[in-house]
Amino acid sequence: MNKEPQYDLTLETPRLILMAGEQVLANKKTITDELLNSADSLKKWVSFFNYNFDKAKATEFIDKTTDMSYNKQFLRYFMFDKETNTFVGSLVLQDIDLRLPSCEIGYWTVVSGQGKGYMTEAIQYITRYLIDTHQFARIEAYIDVKNVKSIETIERCSFEREGTLKNSDLSADQSKLINEALYAITTPVYFK
Repeated sequence: MNKEPQYDLTLETPRLILMAGEQVLANKKTITDELLNSADSLKKWVSFFNYNFDKAKATEFIDKTTDMSYNKQFLRYFMFDKETNTFVGSLVLQDIDLRLPSCEIGYWTVVSGQGKGYMTEAIQYITRYLIDTHQFARIEAYIDVKNVKSIETIERCSFEREGTLKNSDLSADQSKLINEALYAITTPVYFK
C-alpha cells in the first residue's frame, strides 16, 4: 500500500457507537468518570491504570489518544452504548503495519459495561471492518495467559490461538514476567 488508509472515525454496531479522534472530546467528562470508577478493577491487566491513576492522568490519556496527528501506528476507539450514550470501554488498533496490512488489537471494558457482550460485539465488527474495507491480512492479540475473561472474549470472536509466548512481557504493574497467549485472525493471501 502506497498511501495511508482513511479509517472511519465513527463505526456503529447494533448496540454500540465506536468513536475515534477529536469528536470523543465531547464525552470527556463521562469517559473520565468511568475510567476513575474502573481503575482499580482494570489495573491488574492494563498498565496505564497503575501508578496513581487520577483525573489528570485520565484527561491526559483521553487527549493523547484522540489526537490523530500524535501517532500513525495506532487508532483508539471509545465505545458508547447507543441507547444510553454511556461509555463502556475502549478498543485500540496498534502496531499498524501497512505492508501486510496487519495490526494488534487491544481492548478493555469499564466495570459498568462488563459482562454484557459489548466487547465481543465490537471486536467482531472491527475485525470484519478491517478485513472487508482495508483488506487486512492479519489481526493479532497478545493476552496474559491468566486473563481468562479476555481469552474467552477473543475466542468468541473466532481468533485462533497460535501459541504461548513465555516470559514475553511484564505484568501490568511491571512487577514480574508474564506468559502471553498469541491469538490471531488471518485472511487467505494469494500471490499473483
